[in-house]
Amino acid sequence: MIVPQLGAVGVSAHEVKKNIGFSVIYGPVRAEDIHDFMEAGMKATKEMRTVKFSTWDRLKLIPVELANGKKYLILVPAIFLILSGLNRKGYSVALAYHDGLRSVFILFIAYVTGCGITPALLPWIPFRRFALKGLLTGWLAAIILAYFHVLGNSSIEIISWFLMIGSLSSFLAMTFTGTSTFTSLSGVQKEMKTAVPAQIGMAGLGIIAWIVSKFIAL
Repeated sequence: MIVPQLGAVGVSAHEVKKNIGFSVIYGPVRAEDIHDFMEAGMKATKEMRTVKFSTWDRLKLIPVELANGKKYLILVPAIFLILSGLNRKGYSVALAYHDGLRSVFILFIAYVTGCGITPALLPWIPFRRFALKGLLTGWLAAIILAYFHVLGNSSIEIISWFLMIGSLSSFLAMTFTGTSTFTSLSGVQKEMKTAVPAQIGMAGLGIIAWIVSKFIAL
């Protein structure tokens, strides 16, 4: 009996044959090629077995990331919107509206940079680690925002946004390691062990500095 294993991962043909007596036929890696594979007598061409990770393939993953983070896209901006009203005189609704909308915009740019721009430009961004790629694009985005005075006027607020934008963009870019064609499980785990604590630390320091900037102008 022949059992087609289309796009199977981790299937050892000789082990299957030895344990249950079935023969394994390795098919195409993409579902769209299954029809042609069957029509050709279950013979896969080199093209059918070539895994690609083109710009279009990476862009198709962006809506997935946006959908996965939808609750954070609502919760986190809402928290920043509320906290933006803090100031040395107490609390200001007008300030919460003005600075809050600016904060939401900055967070949106950081999110898009990490899960959109970084994957789209992945092959051309320096560094092998995805976390560093995301950090670089995040800081480039922060430089552009700072140039147009979007990150605020005080030094401490600008620094706080650099920390938060960098950490968010870095973390989101790192989530693409599991969908790439050139990373391994051990490599991903190794990267996460060093990158995640650094990202948490940067984000924590950034948030603290941002809150402090509401009361101190440097």
